[in-house]
Amino acid sequence: MQKRLSLFIFLILMALVGAGSGQTTSGSISGNVVDQQGASVPNATIKITEEGKNYSLTATTDEDGRFVFAIVPPGTYTLTIEAAGFKKHEGKGVSLVANDKLALGVISLEVGAPSEVVNVTSDPTPIQADSGERSFAVEGEVVRNMGVKTRSFINLATLAPGVIAATSDGQTNDIQNISVNGVRQNSNNIQIDGITAVDTGNNGASSNIPLDSIGEFKLLTSTYQAEYGRSSGAQIIAVTRSGTDEFHGSFYYYRQHTGLNANTFSNNRAGLTRPISDQKQIGYTIGGPIYFPKFGDNGFGLWSGKKKLFFFWNQEWAPRTTPNSARNTRVPTALERAGDFSQTRNSSGVLAPYIRDWTTGLPCSSANTTGCFQDGGVLGRIPANRLNALGLKILSIYPMPNYTPSGTQNYNYVTQVSSTAKNRNDTIRLDYNVNENWRVNGRFLYNASTDTNPYTGLFGDSDMIAGNLGIWGLYRETPKYGVSTTVSGSLGPNMMLEVTYGFNKAKYNGTISDTAYTRTSMGLQNLPVLYNDAVVDDILSSFTFGSALGSTPNYRTQRAPQDYSYRTDNIAASLSKVWGNHVSKIGLNYEWGTKNQTNRVDQNAVINFGESVNNTYDTGNGFSNAAIGTFQEFRQATRGTTGIYKYFNFEPYIQDNWKITKKLTLDYGMRFSWLPPTKDTTGLASNFFLSDWRSGQAPRIFLPVCLNNLTTCSGVSLTSNYRAVDPAVLASGVPLTFSNTLLGSFVGRIVPGSGTLANGLSLSDAALVKDRGIHFSPRFGFAYDVTGKQNLIIRGGFAIFYDRAQGNLVYDFNQNLPTTFTSSVFNAVLSDITTNATSYGTPQSVKSIDPNAKTPTTNSYNIGIQYKLPFFDTVLDVSYVGSQSHHLPHNRPLNETPFGSAFLLANQDPTKAIQPTPNGSNALPTDFYRPYKGFAGISYTEFVENSNYNSLQISANRRFSKGLLMSMSYTLSRALGITSGDQGGSRIDGKDYINYGRLSFDRHHNLSINWVYDLPSITKNRFIGLATNGWQFSGIYRYTTGAPRQFTCGVNGVSAVNITGSSSGESNRCILVGDPFGIDAKTEFQQFNINAFQAPAVGNTGLETKRRALQISDPSINNFDLSLSKRFFIWEKLNIEARLDAFNALNHTQGSSINTGGTFTALGSTTLIANNAGSSTNLTGFGAINGWRPNRTLQWMLRFSF
Repeated sequence: MQKRLSLFIFLILMALVGAGSGQTTSGSISGNVVDQQGASVPNATIKITEEGKNYSLTATTDEDGRFVFAIVPPGTYTLTIEAAGFKKHEGKGVSLVANDKLALGVISLEVGAPSEVVNVTSDPTPIQADSGERSFAVEGEVVRNMGVKTRSFINLATLAPGVIAATSDGQTNDIQNISVNGVRQNSNNIQIDGITAVDTGNNGASSNIPLDSIGEFKLLTSTYQAEYGRSSGAQIIAVTRSGTDEFHGSFYYYRQHTGLNANTFSNNRAGLTRPISDQKQIGYTIGGPIYFPKFGDNGFGLWSGKKKLFFFWNQEWAPRTTPNSARNTRVPTALERAGDFSQTRNSSGVLAPYIRDWTTGLPCSSANTTGCFQDGGVLGRIPANRLNALGLKILSIYPMPNYTPSGTQNYNYVTQVSSTAKNRNDTIRLDYNVNENWRVNGRFLYNASTDTNPYTGLFGDSDMIAGNLGIWGLYRETPKYGVSTTVSGSLGPNMMLEVTYGFNKAKYNGTISDTAYTRTSMGLQNLPVLYNDAVVDDILSSFTFGSALGSTPNYRTQRAPQDYSYRTDNIAASLSKVWGNHVSKIGLNYEWGTKNQTNRVDQNAVINFGESVNNTYDTGNGFSNAAIGTFQEFRQATRGTTGIYKYFNFEPYIQDNWKITKKLTLDYGMRFSWLPPTKDTTGLASNFFLSDWRSGQAPRIFLPVCLNNLTTCSGVSLTSNYRAVDPAVLASGVPLTFSNTLLGSFVGRIVPGSGTLANGLSLSDAALVKDRGIHFSPRFGFAYDVTGKQNLIIRGGFAIFYDRAQGNLVYDFNQNLPTTFTSSVFNAVLSDITTNATSYGTPQSVKSIDPNAKTPTTNSYNIGIQYKLPFFDTVLDVSYVGSQSHHLPHNRPLNETPFGSAFLLANQDPTKAIQPTPNGSNALPTDFYRPYKGFAGISYTEFVENSNYNSLQISANRRFSKGLLMSMSYTLSRALGITSGDQGGSRIDGKDYINYGRLSFDRHHNLSINWVYDLPSITKNRFIGLATNGWQFSGIYRYTTGAPRQFTCGVNGVSAVNITGSSSGESNRCILVGDPFGIDAKTEFQQFNINAFQAPAVGNTGLETKRRALQISDPSINNFDLSLSKRFFIWEKLNIEARLDAFNALNHTQGSSINTGGTFTALGSTTLIANNAGSSTNLTGFGAINGWRPNRTLQWMLRFSF
């Protein structure tokens, strides 16, 4: 029945609109024409003409004097009204922003001859009288004259009420950092010229065009009309600039540089100089009519497009050098590279030349050095015949120390290398007036970006080409393209059609910044791996060195390179009809896309040389382990693969705007959203189905045993009695010997040939989630003009939105078995890699998603008033805005052991001493008693979470008029739920209410004020005026409550298994024994009462204390960004502007985060280890501010305009 109904609806709507996800950018203009006594004037001729483009539309008033232009491209128009017996009415400066429903209200005509003209100026700040949606326009005047730190128009969206930038300083250039009205950050949509511009992987912005290419944009935040969909959050609608019938252009240069900036608070305190920073934007714009040569009977001439064809062109280059924080690293010394560890210091900076020689079987420590290497009588020196050439070669690839540590410092290599990037943006737009009724525009965007980051990995993933040395890092190329074209026009006096087609495509190529970091170039071409064919581009493996020496070199190349690319196409068609008091629209939005994305597996291998008591050959630290060629773990995936992911959205809609009376307007409609799930067409993706898993097919795992009738044993040497046994051998009852058991290092590994590795997993080239069919998305809004004069409007609305969840939720399922298997070799030497354990894997972690998942849904509602203040041309809006979201994705750890299971006698390691009351320390490894045996963790994505949002939103807006623009927004809100992001989650065991609390984007107070003010001219004297006239002052003030942060309480040396009896659970969740906020005054070192907490006790699961009771806000944002500019008018249409932008202009030192992690002396204790913060002890300890927002940054600009 559902499918038949769906098909019927689609056929009807397709028959109505033809072919037709992008949404249109056009708005509407309406009004009522009356005479001076207030009587309606029917049959008046209404004409709107876009100023500078000569594009016009004509309509006629109905019997009630009402007129509507249903589809009008954004721009500035001149409105003319002509009626018999009345003077001609001409109103200039009617500004229509994208997707606006501009209600001009009552327009009164004066009696007189039509040849007489009455000129009026339009209302600069109109009230919203024809709809109930929450929407906010940002004019081009703001876009081009406001100092914007990120130089992104998206950042200006944060000035609207209900909008939170979930970043430390409240600034952003990407929609995935914005939460609007309590909806998750990856549920927003952005469209440029009617075309969706969203990365289908993370639902972030796919492109970020220059501010100088933006005409204006509009933000729809709640209960918007049925023509908008795809996402359940905000709709950010940008329109590129276009040319006019006169030539205009500019050249501009922006610069931020270290020499202009204040040093950071952290650097000042540490005695460090200002980090290198250099950012530029260099560009030009030009636009105007297009002329073509023509030849005819009169010879050569020019065809003029002054009334027909216009162009706009913007090109911008943006090279930048961005500072990073200083990195302190411990690299091998010259002695250590030669195998001499006699001068080696440990992570505490203490001399530790105690390098264990496993062949002696004797102890090696500061108390007893008989088992230590001491070649030639030098403690810590390894004999040459015991050194491993490959291991020494690995130590030699790192740079030599550049810093001499003092005291207890544990690092000898200091870097603070800035990130670099080069960005180029091209924007071209053409507008063509075909005739009086039809118009065509087309736009092309190109963005070429390359960047190098010495520390941070691709997309912030620490396992994807990241490091801490500053010499190797991430290199990324990102070419992007965007095309759109729109045709709009009239099919009759009261019918308009608009059709838009376009696409966006992008490619991300992420690889190592130094092409010499290969196996061959580094002289490590003979370094063994398990799967030679898996290694990509000869890239060298990653190496880690444990914690004994401190922060050792760490360059993560095991997942390089990473190649992502996508293309998204959109078609949108709408047909509008004005009939009586109705403006009806039907339309169809169709979006389809493909994304190729490399999976994130360790195909190039990673070797962990870190210290381990389970390694027979262990020497005590990672560098000396590498020197003799032993490691704790070698890990490599069988192969990396690239998924080809496809999806489409098909969303017809119908809506109507009904002017019931002159005071009451209803705005209602229905969107029919078909959002089939994304699928990997390669057939390499697999899903784990709980119902398909069979316990009898689970692989066996080697158990620990003691030989020779010993009750306890340990060690993994060749002669050790601690051994690994196949459970089948143990069950057979045969005597256990060295021949039918393996080294103890095989404990926990899978018995070859036992069971089914992919037990419960199924490959598929179809979607992993059920297609839920059509969703009915109703929209309703109203506007009631209380006085009938459009000065006091009651507005409200309700809507249900459906969200296309981000593709990243399914993009990694080609990492699952049987497509990819990650093998490990444990506690061995380098020569063992190719001969050891290729058939002895470990239980694999897999991903699973609920095949019956529902579509994320948000119910939005608002009610409020708009009041046109009788002064200052300002509109005041006071509204309640709320939302409830359902079926949100949540990652649940599915294969965790039950709480308390590590305390059960049945789960104790038989090779360790029996504890009368087990505390988890002697329990078997977790994999032995997981619910789904044969697997490690199972990350299960289910669409079950809910959230809610309630707010009071107040705004006051004055559009640019008479030299002044001003806007204020304030939001008092609460955003509450269980999980803040699509890929977040925790173990809740059915106790959702325990984790109910403030979401990561909850900000209780959010205030912003922005303004642009042209200072009055002081003199008319041209020469004096060069100094005194042409000044402009603009700025943004923000005050925002800090992000929520949770208190945690831990105990050194105690893991989750010792507290919860399981490997999971929030074992560090504090127990309250006092009031955390019970302090007289906050200081830098005490933001809360550190004596209000108790460490968890044995048996606590983290589900005893509600999360909301353990949350505190980070320090608030309190910031001024100010700009001062001066225009020098050379002659009438030529000027030069110089501007200085100061971000954090007052250089206000502001904390950004608080250390909320306390460490206690014992379980259940209220005694903290002495890590309390203080100016003479620990600057960033428990209770202290441990992060700081940027200090003052200056940017200067020079612009030449004509």
